[in-house]
Amino acid sequence: MISQKAKKIITRSVGILAALLVLLLIAGISAYVCDRTIKVTDYDVALDGIRNPAKLVLVADLHGKVYGDDNAPLVDKVAAQEPDGIVLLGDLFPSEFQESDLDYVLHLTEQMQSIAQVYFAMGNHELSYTARYGDDWVEAIQDTGALVFDEDWEDLNLGGNRVRIGGSMGHGYLFGRTHEEFEASSDFKILTDMQNSPYPAILLAHWPDTVALSDGPQRWEIDLVLSGHTHGGVIRVPGIGGLYVPLQGWWPRFDYGEYQLNDNMRMIITSGLSGHDRIPRIFNLPEIAVVNLHGQN
Repeated sequence: MISQKAKKIITRSVGILAALLVLLLIAGISAYVCDRTIKVTDYDVALDGIRNPAKLVLVADLHGKVYGDDNAPLVDKVAAQEPDGIVLLGDLFPSEFQESDLDYVLHLTEQMQSIAQVYFAMGNHELSYTARYGDDWVEAIQDTGALVFDEDWEDLNLGGNRVRIGGSMGHGYLFGRTHEEFEASSDFKILTDMQNSPYPAILLAHWPDTVALSDGPQRWEIDLVLSGHTHGGVIRVPGIGGLYVPLQGWWPRFDYGEYQLNDNMRMIITSGLSGHDRIPRIFNLPEIAVVNLHGQN
């Protein structure tokens, strides 16, 4: 004869197990949907010096993933935005890349360049690829007409506006260096050049860590920082946010969306388009981010 206390324990255990099974089912359905669906997220950004409305589309963190047939759903969705420029914001190569993966990156760049001018920013996967196979691949990307930014910048025409676009994978704070070492670094130089731009400055920083962590927000005033890398925390807990981001750790502060880092520096982090290695995205739809630039008045 089972006692009342034992019955309550069994009932509670069955209830917990049933709840866990339902949660796993919901998570599995979400992972399935997130593996096949691309959303569009719009941001409106007012910058002093922008006189004509202009639009940038951010494509980040594909990790070699292909949507549909030859990435057609992705390419079509980008084209539908009618952008003035497309930012390939790093980590297009897969984590466990082969030399032949350049074919994928090159073809994707060509597809995007056929829509609008491409601004290609380095991610940590691109840097790792360069360390293993050399930097000849960069010239192949440039031959498509894309502009590649690797610790440098250029003053450009974007939708009828003069802007300064630069790319950095450095750190805008000491990061274990002395003040002298930091101020002699390429990190310090490019961020200084971006900050002193006579035109609206747009920094392509694959790592949000570049300016968001440590005392970066106190050091720099760059108009707009566009970042990826975080995958939105990969698994997002509804109502709370991303679960984990490298360097930032669990429950990261800078995982996804729009941030005002100081009075004069805004950052947008796109959650990108793939999971992280073998970890699927859950409650976290892949996205392209659309940045609509306009004047402050």
